[in-house]
Amino acid sequence: MPRARGLWHPVEVMFISAKRHEREKQELISAGNRLTDAILQTSSAGLFLMDSNGRIQPQVSASLGTLFRRQDFENLTVEKLIGPLVSAKTLSTVRTHMTHFLELGHGETANSDPLLDVEVKLTNADGSFLNAHYSFEFSAVQIAQEPRSWMVRVSDITARTQLHRELEDLRVQVLTQGEILRSVLKAGGTRFGGFLQRTDASMKTINGVLKKPAREAGAFRNKLEETLEEVDRIRRDAAALKLTGLQSAARDFEDALQELRSRETLSGSDFLPLAVKLDALYGQFALLRSLTSQASSAREAEPAPPDARVTENGTQIIEAPKFLAELAQHAQPAAQRMAAVGSLESTLTTLTDLVAQENHKTVILACSGLNLVPTRYQATVKNVAIQLIRNAVVHGIETAAERVTAGKSANATLRLEFNAVPGNGFELTFQDDGRGLDPDKVRGVAVAKGIVTQEEASRLRDRQAIKLIFKSGFTTLANNGGETKHGSGMSLVRRYVHEAGGKIALASMMGKETRFKVTLPTLEAAADARVA
Repeated sequence: MPRARGLWHPVEVMFISAKRHEREKQELISAGNRLTDAILQTSSAGLFLMDSNGRIQPQVSASLGTLFRRQDFENLTVEKLIGPLVSAKTLSTVRTHMTHFLELGHGETANSDPLLDVEVKLTNADGSFLNAHYSFEFSAVQIAQEPRSWMVRVSDITARTQLHRELEDLRVQVLTQGEILRSVLKAGGTRFGGFLQRTDASMKTINGVLKKPAREAGAFRNKLEETLEEVDRIRRDAAALKLTGLQSAARDFEDALQELRSRETLSGSDFLPLAVKLDALYGQFALLRSLTSQASSAREAEPAPPDARVTENGTQIIEAPKFLAELAQHAQPAAQRMAAVGSLESTLTTLTDLVAQENHKTVILACSGLNLVPTRYQATVKNVAIQLIRNAVVHGIETAAERVTAGKSANATLRLEFNAVPGNGFELTFQDDGRGLDPDKVRGVAVAKGIVTQEEASRLRDRQAIKLIFKSGFTTLANNGGETKHGSGMSLVRRYVHEAGGKIALASMMGKETRFKVTLPTLEAAADARVA
């Protein structure tokens, strides 16, 4: 019996070792799975595996769902993932890049990578939109039974992109200031002041030319040629003084005018896109005169030193305040006269006149407080104001004959006002004295466009019904004669406001007025929301 037990003992030991090995292997696998799950659940970046065909594998990080606001990723490609969130141009670029990327060897990289900064538009629960910037980074990994695979890391770089833009704006200001100083030192304050005065006059001329009413082809051609002459003068003067920012903006505007010049026929609507180029030109000159004025103001605040001093070796040195005083003498009057021209108010006034002429109406724009708009909100206010003005002139304002019949002035008035609300951010109000909104008409259009059903429309109160104008595709214009794009105007307004973290309210009185009130958060709250 003892011998028998000795014979079986080795077999028993082998059985126990195999069992233990399997148990330890399973424990290692479980530990690895727990680690993987922990990484996928806690990583702040969006993580996923991509196979050799560019398909996303089943396991993804929780943050990926947060970034893209969806949970179904399996077998998606990168193009299909971002397709609904980007412009057609961006999608085409990304598709070309991914095709080339998948054709490369596993260790090779493309020369350029458009996926390092992809601007996406995300839809919020309330139907509004949020713009963000995502970065995609690809790392090659080895996986059994898979010829090529990549670990893809998606990061939200929105805050970094915004900071980069702000630093770029600061860089441009510093560059412009340096150009001003070099120009003054080289040309002298008198010549530089004369340049500011000439540019001031050219800006006013351009503003006046674009406001001229025109109906005939010859009149449009004359407006074009007069504007070209003034812009060319600005560009040449800026080039002579090596003011690159102003020179570049003038060249862009000149190129747009030359493109119109090459067309066989011209109409008022052809001049509308010029507002963007004109705004850029005004912006550069406004920055130029602002920095010049700051230098002049700094000079006035200092005690007046001697004009010059002589060193021990007899060299005469002109003090800096001397040329600043010379510059102030010539530049300050120009800056004062340019209070309106070169500003957002001037741009919006020009736009109002152009749209009114195109629609055979007379409209006056009254602005207040636009000089108080913080840098962070300048783009939002400009974009919102442009859409509201176009919408009011095209849809809300009656013809002069209709207004007179209704007992109104033949000239319509639009009022745009920006205010800071202590402790509560900012308010932008816009009001027109037009025909107002007809709730029943709005309901009918919304039903006809398929935005709501007849039953849904009938349940809406009047105050709710008029808000349907913010829905994408809503327009009261017929789809003809180049007007097909107007239906996006008010939905764009809502998008711009929500992207800035604000809210928009609407009130209207039939036959009397329509009023919009946009509220924007404090700068601190806006910064916190962007970081979050």
